[in-house]
Amino acid sequence: MKISQAKLILSLALSIFLLNACAGNETANTNSLASNVNSKTEVVAKDDIEELGKIIKLAFVPEEATYSEINLNDRNSVPNQKKLVAVLKFSAENANQIVAQAEKYNPPAPADIDAENWFPPELVAKSQETGDEFLKGAAYAANDFLQSPYINGRLTRINDTNYFVLELF
Repeated sequence: MKISQAKLILSLALSIFLLNACAGNETANTNSLASNVNSKTEVVAKDDIEELGKIIKLAFVPEEATYSEINLNDRNSVPNQKKLVAVLKFSAENANQIVAQAEKYNPPAPADIDAENWFPPELVAKSQETGDEFLKGAAYAANDFLQSPYINGRLTRINDTNYFVLELF
């Protein structure tokens, strides 16, 4: 009987200790969350293809889309300047058609894309294969995607994939 009481007291003490430890971290988590919200470098990525289709022209509906709009007002003196970065995955057939159309504007040029932490996991892993954290690809004109307020940009097809990184300004 004494052994059971000892186990009960020990488990109760352990439970109280663990609950206090969890409660103590609540303020630490709140503080780190607040600092992340206030951070200007935090990027909020979206994946709503329908919403993206309202922002840019999409001749083909992507299988996957992840994108982020970044306000550049804090980084330069041009007012109301935005940057949109979108990672689009198309079917093999659509990807080839997009490339064929883009080649009509300009020939492809080699390009390196810095892999962001919000990119799809496949691309983040691909960027780590070489150890330089860049994605290699071929850059094309982004004319077929442009829609006000975005009037300039480039489309980069990531080597050996059907992923494209679209950067518009």
